[in-house]
Parts: sequence; C-alpha cells; structure tokens
Amino acid sequence: MKASKFFFFMLVAVSLSFSISCNKDDDNGGDGNQDIIGTPVTITGVVNSETTQAKKIVAISSTDRYKISDIVNNQFSIELDNGKPWGIIFLNEMELPLGFLSLDNGIESLPLNGITPGTDSINLKTVISDGNIFIPEHNPIGAEIILTDEQKESIATMDDYLAALLKNPDVNNNGKIDLLEGKLFKLEVIYFIKPGNFIGGDLIPTYNSYKLIEGYKLFLTVKDENMPNTLYFTGPAGSPLNNSQAEGFMDFGSHRMYSTTYIYDLLDTVSCIPVSGQYKIQYKGTDLIFNLPNQDYVKSNIVYPWPTIVLNSGGTMNKIDWVYRAPAGIINFNLSVLIRSMQIQIEGEGNKCESSNSLGSRLYDSPWLPVSTTSHALSCQNIDWGSVSPSPGWKHVDRVMMTYEDHYETSYVVMYERRWN
Repeated sequence: MKASKFFFFMLVAVSLSFSISCNKDDDNGGDGNQDIIGTPVTITGVVNSETTQAKKIVAISSTDRYKISDIVNNQFSIELDNGKPWGIIFLNEMELPLGFLSLDNGIESLPLNGITPGTDSINLKTVISDGNIFIPEHNPIGAEIILTDEQKESIATMDDYLAALLKNPDVNNNGKIDLLEGKLFKLEVIYFIKPGNFIGGDLIPTYNSYKLIEGYKLFLTVKDENMPNTLYFTGPAGSPLNNSQAEGFMDFGSHRMYSTTYIYDLLDTVSCIPVSGQYKIQYKGTDLIFNLPNQDYVKSNIVYPWPTIVLNSGGTMNKIDWVYRAPAGIINFNLSVLIRSMQIQIEGEGNKCESSNSLGSRLYDSPWLPVSTTSHALSCQNIDWGSVSPSPGWKHVDRVMMTYEDHYETSYVVMYERRWN
C-alpha cells in the first residue's frame, strides 16, 4: 500500500471499525468498543402480504449484523438490540428485496441507540408500500425515539451509507441478498476536517473559515471468497474517480477493506465531499453498484470538537478541554445519539507516552472516550507543548487530532496543526 500521512490517519481512525461480523439471528456480542449493548426492543407491525408480496423482513444493523423473521398472517415481529441503528428490508417468498422501511425527513433507519430509556417495544402499526419504500402508520421518531430537529437532520446525513445498502442489498447482482449468502459489500467514507490551526504557542486554535472538510476517502468493505488484491472506483459526473485503482487494502479477519486515494482540492473554497449519484466499483469482472444521495447538507451539519490545551507549570501538556461545534456554533443538544466515541491523538517531537502508537511521530493516544466526555487529562504528563520558535532538538507538538466515529460507521479525523508563521 502507498504510505502517506493521510493513509496512516485513515488506518488509526477506522481500525476499530472493522471487528465486523455477519451473524444471522444474533444482534448481541458485538465489539464492546463499538456498540452499547442495550436491552432488546421488539419491533412489530402489520403489512398486507397479498398486495405487497412481503413474506419476510430482514433487519440489518450499522455493524452489519442481521436478523430475519417471517411475516405470519400479515404480522411481523423481530427483536433488535437498542444499542445501534437498524435498517429493515421487506422480502418476498424467494427472499428477494421488495423495498425498505423509511421514516420522516430522510431518515431511512431505526436509530434505536436513541430510544427512550425503558422502552422495550415499538409497534409500527400498518406498513404500506409506495414503490420500494415502506412507510409505517406509526413513526417512532417523536414517540419512542425523541430527537431534536438538529439530531434528525444529522441522522438523515449519517445513515446514507447504511441506506445505500438497504436500497440495494444485492450489490453483486447475482439474485441473492449478499448478507443472506454470507457476503458483504459496503461503501463507507472517512472525512478529514480542519477547523483551524494552533498559531505559535497559542493554546486555543484560530478558526479557519476557508473550509471545514478538506477531503475524504471512500472505502469498500468486502466479505467474500477469493477477494482480489485490487479493484477500481468510478464515480458519477463531477467525481474525480474514473476507473481509479484502489490505493491499497487491509484485512480484518474475514473482511478486506479497500481505500481510494485521498480526494481533496486545496484550491477549492468549498468543503470537499463525495459527489452524489451512482458509484461503480469494478470487482472480479463485475460492477458493484452503490447509489449515494446528495451530500451537500454534510457541509452545514459537520460536527467537530473545538479544543483548549491546558499546560503544567513546566510547559508539558496537562489536559485537553473541548466543546462540540458545528458551522452554526456551539452544539447544545445531546450528541450521544449521533456520535459513538472519540479518541485524541497527538503527534510531534520529543517525549513519548508508552501507550502511544508505535510510529515515531505519534506521542500520545488516548483511549476511546464517550461523547459525554469534554475533558481529558493525559495519562502521561511529559508531552512538551513547545511554546517558542523552532530550534534544533526542540521538543514540541506538531498536531492534535480528535478522531470520532458516528453510529453508522463513518469516521471523522478532526485535525489541528501547529503554525509558526
């Protein structure tokens, strides 16, 4: 694989995201770092099997687990873990997809990670179909799942990559739902966000209004037999991906993850995000098809931690405090429905914390922190901030990264560089 600092950031940011399994009838037992294993929630409803041809439902989680259940006498019931979002697909008698459950305001998943505490059941009541969209009479958002307008808008953004899987669960187009035959083809993204820089010895960054999202990488996660060493990405009109060879791949157990090169435009004053439309990935002589909706709303809904550095009397780093911000300002609603966990990574020259990553420039790695945390005291108090001009042998921090993951498996690397002129 090509070695670059952006590829390394990607590796660190997503390495915990790929403890993946595709287990039938088992939505517990996920990676403890990835999911809050909650009490089961029973999802029930009524669908007319004669008019819709729906005979089964399959629920797919954001961590690629699934459960399948029969529709009996027009009624369905399925028990799901409330620690993560789920999407629901309706199947015919041959287990071919008919369509997916869609809620209001562009939300095409059940964000059960945000369910009201103590709720153990949701009755969707009568579900009707409009083409490939299945609409419930009872919408749990606003009832069992209470969300602010800001949370709704963010979830509608975050669930797009899960929704792409729900809309086309037979990505390799062989007539079978991939997960039901033990396969997985999942498109995901990691965003690289640069809200500002630390200027000189300043302990609070200077906001950079130039653009927030400098670039991104797309990833294809595959579980299959005889996975190839390379594949090719092609995006819709306006995308820089045109039969572009994957930069490389990483193996995670039975899964393989392929990455595009880092996509950015330093001259563009607008945040760099994936172009909406159809993405084709040439894989083992066939085209895998993914349809990505318009991503423009990511620009105004991106969340980033805004740090303040606190030093010890000797100039070493004591702790980092932060607030969460969006382009509209400081966020004052509960982010736990949106963000799973966050990690602080510090790079530079000088003393190194024993628990840090093995690369020479990595000085410190925090554990994964819950989103409710807004302050972290470094476990090693020997990291020199460096508040004077560069000189030979100077110990200093070059950058602070605050990487977080949302509940839909998207990673965000928020980076604050040091600038000395």
